[in-house]
Amino acid sequence: MKRSLISALALSLCLSFSAVAFAEENGINVNTATLEELTAVPGLNAELAKSIIQYREEMGDFMSIDELADVPGMDKNALDQAKQNLRVDAISGAECNC
Repeated sequence: MKRSLISALALSLCLSFSAVAFAEENGINVNTATLEELTAVPGLNAELAKSIIQYREEMGDFMSIDELADVPGMDKNALDQAKQNLRVDAISGAECNC
């Protein structure tokens, strides 16, 4: 039983690192990211993550990472740090709510 528990923990740890590596390699899509996903991005905190989601809901999909500069509370340092881990993929059929 002890061996099974250790194996399960090791597998869980490997899967966790794989998910983090995948997110770091490909970035998190700001047009579909959840609050939890955005909060985990270096440079973003819960308040900025909420602001990103609110901005996205009000204005529609982001068309570029640089558009995050328009999010209330976003400063240059936070954006520079976060953009390394983010990407913008347009959602099929989505339109700007401008």
